[in-house]
Amino acid sequence: MGKGLGWLLAIVGVLLVAAGLVVMLVVVPGMRQLPADADTTRTYEGTMASLLDQTTFTFVRDVPIELERHVSVVDTSDGLALVKEERTMTSGGRPLQQAVNHYSVDRVTMEWSDDYPEEWAGNEGFWPREGNVIGWPMGTEQRDYTGWSDDYMSTVPLTFVEEATHERSGMTLYKFTSASDPQPIADQMVQGMGLPTELPKERLALLLGGADLAAVLQQLLPTVLEQLPTTVPLAYTYGYEGTYWVDPETGIIVDTEKRETRSATLAPEAAAGTALELLPADQLAALRVPVLDFTYTATDASVEEAKADAEDAAGTLQLYGTILPVAGIVAGAVLLLLGIVLIARRPKAA
Repeated sequence: MGKGLGWLLAIVGVLLVAAGLVVMLVVVPGMRQLPADADTTRTYEGTMASLLDQTTFTFVRDVPIELERHVSVVDTSDGLALVKEERTMTSGGRPLQQAVNHYSVDRVTMEWSDDYPEEWAGNEGFWPREGNVIGWPMGTEQRDYTGWSDDYMSTVPLTFVEEATHERSGMTLYKFTSASDPQPIADQMVQGMGLPTELPKERLALLLGGADLAAVLQQLLPTVLEQLPTTVPLAYTYGYEGTYWVDPETGIIVDTEKRETRSATLAPEAAAGTALELLPADQLAALRVPVLDFTYTATDASVEEAKADAEDAAGTLQLYGTILPVAGIVAGAVLLLLGIVLIARRPKAA
């Protein structure tokens, strides 16, 4: 009876230890990736400093805006996820912008992957990218990451700043920043945003007349307009400043603060042969008219939702990554030792 019970306890102990190790070493690492059912909506609020109405060529200024970002996984394949991002911007219920993008994402690193199934490429807003296109990975490290800008169609730095207490959530988070001075917007994106690539001189006069130009440019404007051709080619630039607060355990972005500015300017070939050639480069660079200039930050409700999501995910990882497997291993070891003791015990003499 003693040996039989001992063998039973030993077997159960071994199974518990093995189960704990499997959960810790196999199951939990599989959980440290973008979930196949991920589906989140975050909301933001801010101010539209300047928006060009392309119909009337007048500017809307200093109006409140609301933004919504819906991110969901719509398909998975061999460690990759097809992620859909839907962004909308409104002001007082009036739609201002809407965009849909799809990304091929490595579920562990959260980086773009080129090894996606061929059929994914047919989705709206799907084109080759690089770096972290949709967020940070679980187990975010204290280092710089490489992000992506669709405006530039190139990578941008995501710079680690510090580990600090985030005031709005009370959480200890990693702070990242990313910024760029105005750089040319890729032709593909100019077309995608429906921005005009050229304007009749009369329309250009309306555009520049509504802009806050430096005094020297205002003085030169009548002369320049006379020297320009009937139809004037345009170029566009994009500049931004962003701050992101990231939960390191889960990679969840808890808070975002950002300013984005898209500006119209004369294409380089348009300025050739005009009085603008006499200006220093820094003054010529000031000939930019913000056609879309806004700032925004996550709403209080969004910060609380992100905090809850991060705490729930971290709690699940803690439960399956530490509490349950350690409890199983400890209990299994105790039963195994007890079983060995019973097996090794000599039977009492008759």
